[in-house]
Amino acid sequence: MKKLFSTLSAILLVSFAAHSQVVINEILYNDPSSGTDVEEFIELHNTGATAVSLVNYTFTQGVSHTFTSGMIPAGGYFVLAVDSAAFHNAFGMAPDAEWASGGLSNGGEDITIYDANGVFVDSVNYDDAAPWPISPDGLGYSLQLCNPSANNNDGANWGTSSIGTGLSVTGTDSLYATPGMMNTCVVVIPPPPPSYPLYTFDQINDVDANGNADSLNVTCELRGIAHCIDLRGGSGLDFPFASSDNSAGVRIFSFTDVDAYSVTAGDSLHIWGRVSQFNGLLQFAPDSIAVISQGNATASPMMVTQLSEMTENRLVMFTGMSLVDTAEWTGMGSGFNARITDGGTDTITLRVDNDVNLFSMPAPLGTFSVSGWVIQYDASMPRDEGYSLSTCGMNMLTNSVEVENNSTQVSIFPNPAASVLNVQSAAEIENITVYNTLGQTVLNINNVNTYTTQIATRNLDNGVYIISVVTGNKVMTQQFHVVK
Repeated sequence: MKKLFSTLSAILLVSFAAHSQVVINEILYNDPSSGTDVEEFIELHNTGATAVSLVNYTFTQGVSHTFTSGMIPAGGYFVLAVDSAAFHNAFGMAPDAEWASGGLSNGGEDITIYDANGVFVDSVNYDDAAPWPISPDGLGYSLQLCNPSANNNDGANWGTSSIGTGLSVTGTDSLYATPGMMNTCVVVIPPPPPSYPLYTFDQINDVDANGNADSLNVTCELRGIAHCIDLRGGSGLDFPFASSDNSAGVRIFSFTDVDAYSVTAGDSLHIWGRVSQFNGLLQFAPDSIAVISQGNATASPMMVTQLSEMTENRLVMFTGMSLVDTAEWTGMGSGFNARITDGGTDTITLRVDNDVNLFSMPAPLGTFSVSGWVIQYDASMPRDEGYSLSTCGMNMLTNSVEVENNSTQVSIFPNPAASVLNVQSAAEIENITVYNTLGQTVLNINNVNTYTTQIATRNLDNGVYIISVVTGNKVMTQQFHVVK
């Protein structure tokens, strides 16, 4: 009897180990295509150290399917799709199988799978409302389990993919999913109770004759795109939050962190909080922040010749500018202000915070174009002065060259570049840095110590980049394109 009990125990333990290591790991239940959702899929993940045969495993809820073949290797994945041809068109690969019948509910439902012996394996009762991520409901994002060992019936443990396929399903929406590979979760922070009315940026931007916000202390929800970087550096938040078309915006400011959010340009956010104002600058004090998606297009600057209330919290660009006094470019403290001019009598104050990469660069010489977010500091009434330009980094200052001494002239070619960009200088090049339009460093070459060099651009995506070339105590930044 003891031997029989031991044998049965071993069989049960092996069976339990086999099915408990298989989890429902990714779900695309409502793709952006109109009508029938033809890109739907369910991904299984084997979290164990041994392979698992799926023969006679059965989905009994959500979709109907009994596996006649299939093996998930240790640490591997198995993708079951509603339409093999549509899945291949969307993701450039075939699914492992096509389910027999049924479809996934757009409003959420229970998905359950059993093993060949009818033993429960896993179940997910997903939903399209908080605490579950919102964007998978028709916006092209898959649901992704952020930790395969976590409770996958808790919506807080699910996020959305940060990798896009590039496929435009409806002409405007793309698919963001990673079937058959490791999840790239963006954890969505559950929003607070819906007691905050939804406002647009325009609704909170009106001011009275003294420059005071009409919406001061209004509690509401705002939706838009995060720009720039977190200019608070350590604890707290300080970043521009605006519409993608740059028509209006507000400064998000908090002395403390909020929902562990880390600022990334291109994040689509829903923010709940209160309208505030500091010496004329319209701000928004957040109570809660939800990340809806990442990698979205950011605003393009509008060309201006002066700053005013109409440009506050908007991204603007000045061309043909130069420093009034290079000594003001100190690179010291928490940040510095430097006056710039187009050669006329008026000057603009450029604010360079110590959190941006431009802070540690040498003072730009000659003429340049500069972009930045318009901020205000005016402690007196009426608050209609004190506007300045806050830059987010090296990528916002372009076409700066030394014009007083041609020996430091730098040239780049061809522009656009396909596989190689040539860099030539009459002065010895010390280092080269390339930034994308979000201000992120994509290439850095130190100790060049030559007058001519080449940069490989074949691995860069098509688009606009900024190259920064340092020669001695001089710096040149210029825009170039990659077109393949």
